[in-house]
Amino acid sequence: MSDARHDPELGSGAEAPVGPLGHLVVVFDNHIARALTAMAAATGWEVTVLDSAVDDDLAARLRHVDALVVCDHDGEGASDTLRRALADGVGYVAMMASRSRSAALLEQLRGEGLDDDALGRLHVPAGLAIGGRSAGEIALSVMAEVVADRHGRPGGPMREH
Repeated sequence: MSDARHDPELGSGAEAPVGPLGHLVVVFDNHIARALTAMAAATGWEVTVLDSAVDDDLAARLRHVDALVVCDHDGEGASDTLRRALADGVGYVAMMASRSRSAALLEQLRGEGLDDDALGRLHVPAGLAIGGRSAGEIALSVMAEVVADRHGRPGGPMREH
């Protein structure tokens, strides 16, 4: 039985990309950020890496970004960057953090008046629960969540969808 969607060059079910699939901003440089940058580029996304938090000059450009990931929760201005990205309507906003740090951040932002809609776009801790430990595995889990979110999917095994 032949799959009508099979293209021997692209692979079964793959579509040829026309331009970048999205624009991801990675904030703060570390091993996970570098792995995430490589993973995003390999999946067809345009990537911008910032060594520091988003300032006023960069904030205006966030309106044209599809996803933003803060890769160091202790980085100066990390929380402000998340607030700006949420306020500017970035679709996927995430931060690398432990579960306890994530819970504290959500509580803080809720206390500042962010509504459930905005908080629902905030992914902390970032990534899907695949058990990743290395920088590459963590980057894979984050990029998988970015792609799933972009397509309105929850993530998880293909056999369940």
